[in-house]
Amino acid sequence: MENEPKPKDEPEIDLDFEMIDEAFLLQADDQRALEKKILSVAYLLEECSKGGYEPIDGVVAQGFAEVLRDAARDAARLRLELSRLAE
Repeated sequence: MENEPKPKDEPEIDLDFEMIDEAFLLQADDQRALEKKILSVAYLLEECSKGGYEPIDGVVAQGFAEVLRDAARDAARLRLELSRLAE
């Protein structure tokens, strides 16, 4: 029994990390891409501002603005598709 190999410990899964990691993975056919863009910016804003207690660098804010503009374009595209389907 002492010579039996010990089973390897499986690494613990950090669910928060897994979910955050998934939020930043955008694929062309991802139906949740718009949600992921918005949620990733929200998460980064919280982290960069230390929960709202620290100022955010202007360059970082510019990056967030670009992601949000892209998300707004996605939302406009979805709105047009939905209005066409409603007709």
